[in-house]
Amino acid sequence: QHPSRLDQRDKTENERLHALQVRATDNTAQTEVRAMFVTPRKDLQSRSALGGAVTLIASTAAGCLFIAQLYLYIVGSARHSLHVSRSQPVPLLPGQPNPFESRQHNVKGKIPLKIHVTFPHLSCDRVELRLDGSEPKHHDFDPSRPARVEKRRPNPIEVNAMYGHSVQKQFGGCTVKARLRIPIVGGQITVAMTPQTWMQGTQEIMRIAQKTDDKAAINEQLLNTYNVSHFIHSVQFGNPFSKQDAMPLEQRSHMIDNPYGGIAVESLQVKLIPTVHQTFFSTQNTYQLSVVDHTVQPETLVSSGVPVLPGLTLGYDFTPLAVHHVEGRDNFFVFLSSLISIVGGVFVTVSLFTGCVLHSAAAVAKKTD
Repeated sequence: QHPSRLDQRDKTENERLHALQVRATDNTAQTEVRAMFVTPRKDLQSRSALGGAVTLIASTAAGCLFIAQLYLYIVGSARHSLHVSRSQPVPLLPGQPNPFESRQHNVKGKIPLKIHVTFPHLSCDRVELRLDGSEPKHHDFDPSRPARVEKRRPNPIEVNAMYGHSVQKQFGGCTVKARLRIPIVGGQITVAMTPQTWMQGTQEIMRIAQKTDDKAAINEQLLNTYNVSHFIHSVQFGNPFSKQDAMPLEQRSHMIDNPYGGIAVESLQVKLIPTVHQTFFSTQNTYQLSVVDHTVQPETLVSSGVPVLPGLTLGYDFTPLAVHHVEGRDNFFVFLSSLISIVGGVFVTVSLFTGCVLHSAAAVAKKTD
C-alpha cells in the first residue's frame, strides 16, 4: 500500500505540472496575439511628416468615398428595360344604346391629348381642327372640360412666346386649344385651313398668276392672307415622361417662306413609346415621343392630289415595345458591405504602400552604410 500511495502522489503532481505548462502556453499565445494586434511593428512606429501626409490623404479619400457612397444610396439609381407593350381593349364598336353618354366609355382604352397651336396670320374663321378626318364629336373631348375646340385671338403671353421677346402692338391670328381623348391606336390630327379657305386661296393664286408671272408679287399679295406659318406651344399625349431630354412638340416654331405666300403643309409623324415610370413612391404610365418632320409644298399638293389641307398635320402611332424606367435603391446590406469594403480598402492600401516605402528606404539606407 505504501508504494501505491507514492505512485498516486506522483501522478497528481504530474497532472498539476502539466496543467501549469498548458496555462503558461495559453498565456504565451495570448500575449503573442495581443502583441500582434496591439503593438505595431517596429518599422511602422516611427512618426514623420511623410507618414502624417499619407494618413491625411487616406482619411480624406476614405471620407470622400464614404460621402459619395452615401449620396448614391440616398439618390438611388435608374434601370431601363424593354418589354412588350401591355394590350388594352379599345371600345371602337360600343354595344350599349347610347355609349357616348357613358363616362367609362370616354376613359377606357383612351389617353388624353392636349393641343395648343397659334397661327399668327389666319383668322379663326379660316382654321379648323379635325380628328381622323372629321370634326371631334362630343365623346372625343375630355369629360372634365367643355366639349368644344377653343379658338380665339392670341394673348400677349402667346405672342411673346412666338417672337421670343415682348411685343407691344396688337396682333391678329388665331390660337387653337383643345383637350381630347383619343383611342390607343394610330390616328391623325389636323389643324389647318377650312376647305372653303383653301378653295379661295387656290382661286386667288390662279387669278394673280394670270396677271403676272412674278412669284415675288404673288408672295407679297398672299403673305398676310393665307400664310399657315404656326407656333406649337404644346402637343401633349397622355402623361409626358419627365426624364426625356427634349420635348419635340413644345415651343416649336414653323415659319413657311415660299413663293406662294406661306401656303404649305407641315407633316409631323409621331411615334409614341409607352413608358412605365416607377419611382420610390408611385408608378405612372407615360409616353415618350419621337418626331419626324416633313414640309409638303403647294405644288406637290396640287400635282399629286394629296387630300390634305394646308396647315399642320400630325399623324401618330404607338410602338409595340414599352420602356420600363425604374428608380430604386440597393439592398441596405449590400450598401453597408460596399461601404465597409471601400473605407477599409483605402486604409489597407495606404498601409501596404507605407510599409513598402519604409522597407525600401531602410534597404537603401543599409546599402548606403
